[in-house]
Amino acid sequence: MDKKKKISIIIFIIGIILAIAGAVVLVINILNRNTMDNAEFLVSTGTWQRQDQPEVIWNFTEIGKGSLTSNNHTNDYDFVWMLDGDKIRIKTNWLYEKEDEFTYHIDQDTKTLTLKSGNEEYTFIAK
Repeated sequence: MDKKKKISIIIFIIGIILAIAGAVVLVINILNRNTMDNAEFLVSTGTWQRQDQPEVIWNFTEIGKGSLTSNNHTNDYDFVWMLDGDKIRIKTNWLYEKEDEFTYHIDQDTKTLTLKSGNEEYTFIAK
């Protein structure tokens, strides 16, 4: 075989290998959907309703800000929030300033937000 044919065959084999590698990467990316950052997910979903008490509604309006109601919007209260590891901190302006900290878990597939504080657990669903 002359030198030109060998180079052509080598380039062809390299092309096939790169095409296969590209296809594998594409399939892996499709199967491993990139989930949204939890803070962005809370905001993009916006309104969360407590599963066992539907009159309790939290609305994450932007990163770090939101509002909540415990009586189905008869009274709404602004809050500021932040995520820190597996904790969410909420500072609410009720009649007085109230600060809470919960361990949280977000399931983006089922759109549920679970909060734990001591022995208490609260589940919110996207509204």
